[in-house]
Amino acid sequence: MSPAPLNTSTPRAPRVWLLEDSPTEALAARSALAPVCDVTVFSDGAVLVEALSIQTPPDVFILDRETPGLTGLEVCAFVRGNAATAMLPVLLLTSHQRAEDVIEGLGAGANDYVFKPFRSSELAARVLGLAHWSWRQREQEALSNAALNTTRRSLSDEQARRTLAESALAEVRAAESRAWNSDQRFRLAARATQDAIWEWDSQTDTLEWSSGGRDLLGTLENPRVSRQDWWHERIHPDDLATVRRSFRDAIAGGENLWRSSHRFLDARGTWRDVEDQALIVRDGAGAVVQVVGALRDVTARKQLERESHQNADFERQLIGIVSHDLRTPLSAVLLSASLLERTSLDEAQEKRVRRIRASAERAVRMIRDLLDFTVVRHGGLTLHPQDADFHALVDAAVEEVRSQAPGRVLLHSWTGDGAGTWDADRLAQVVSNLLGNALAYGDPAAPIQVVSRGEADGVVLEVHNAGAPIPEDLLPRLFAPLERGTPHRENRADRSIGLGLFIVRQVVQAHGGTVSVTSTAEAGTTLTVRLPRQPPASPPAKPPG
Repeated sequence: MSPAPLNTSTPRAPRVWLLEDSPTEALAARSALAPVCDVTVFSDGAVLVEALSIQTPPDVFILDRETPGLTGLEVCAFVRGNAATAMLPVLLLTSHQRAEDVIEGLGAGANDYVFKPFRSSELAARVLGLAHWSWRQREQEALSNAALNTTRRSLSDEQARRTLAESALAEVRAAESRAWNSDQRFRLAARATQDAIWEWDSQTDTLEWSSGGRDLLGTLENPRVSRQDWWHERIHPDDLATVRRSFRDAIAGGENLWRSSHRFLDARGTWRDVEDQALIVRDGAGAVVQVVGALRDVTARKQLERESHQNADFERQLIGIVSHDLRTPLSAVLLSASLLERTSLDEAQEKRVRRIRASAERAVRMIRDLLDFTVVRHGGLTLHPQDADFHALVDAAVEEVRSQAPGRVLLHSWTGDGAGTWDADRLAQVVSNLLGNALAYGDPAAPIQVVSRGEADGVVLEVHNAGAPIPEDLLPRLFAPLERGTPHRENRADRSIGLGLFIVRQVVQAHGGTVSVTSTAEAGTTLTVRLPRQPPASPPAKPPG
């Protein structure tokens, strides 16, 4: 179907077809264009292509670069390959700001591009500019066709042939102009990035460098250099053979993308860490037509990664020292306290021994939490599931905590089927940490309610305590590492290091479950754990936070 005829005497709002699968992004673009354009939204590229066969094409296409099914780039290529729409302007919406992505979009035939998130005024201005340019082109084409028809009717056959030749020459000049504009867009995109942009000529085996990446390249007297000589001079000798082999394999193997990470000698004679990436364009027979690449300096990022690995290694070593050198003497302290408790002591001595035992047990819990925190940060928890009764697991953990908290009331009730497969030690740790939190921050005069419940799709654990509610600003961070309870309780002698609830969440998530909290002054605080009866086959490693 041909584009709608242009009526230059009565300006109208440009008709715009927008391809955008995100409702939020589509609404933003429509809102920006609605005051000046007539916008039709398509969420699927195939639907837009089908509409071209039955509806009048728009004045401007706006295509999201990445959409399910037919992408914006594929729709752009279809528009350019259709004689009825080949000259209509296309604006590409993209969140990809790398030079190679921009080059790929322009190479697919886009006239212009706008980066997300966009400014409404910029988007509207670019669309109106493309629409007016398209109208002028169509008006000139209509005038040219009218003049050509008149000339054909009035001139002789020889004059008509001459006119056609001149028209062909004009088309050639127009094609040259379009090619110049496309090249100009490429050069502007290259200048806008810090990457060094290069193009490889397969016939001469030379590289031509753009004006980008001046820190890496310096000022080149001749931007065209021999690839072999350049790589020999600039790529680290230990990396050169690997780079050459991977490039050769990518060209010969029919690949469309080549990537390499290596060391590169910059203009100041300093070895830099770089990432090199090239897009390989091939014809229908698979022969290489064009290779355009981008060289990026990643030295700072690599240095940060190396420092991070070093810090992680130091952290693991430190935690190992803590594990070995602290747990051993603490075990001796606990054993001694247990032996003293069996001897004849007066009331004051018994109180001191209980204090020693409680402090040592708290230190052991802190060490265990630190070890678990380190395990999570460096690979995730490993489960050892086995068949068990959930209610029995919870009851045993409650009884253990009850023996360590004389004078506090802990009540456990259960309903439903408790059969399932879990890591018993880890679930005992969950119950212990939840009860520890309730003992630390709950009302000492009120009982702590523990409920375990079997349901159709899994099991549920609820730990409830009365007392002051958790502040609202702390609730979103409650399960984050190194977070503790309410500020007015932070000076307690038995406060934790803020990893108990973090470990709870990691263990629960490793089992494929969830943990949540509700806390109000009227109802108190309830922490709820929901678990499937079977953990996932390969529990995903969860990052801290």
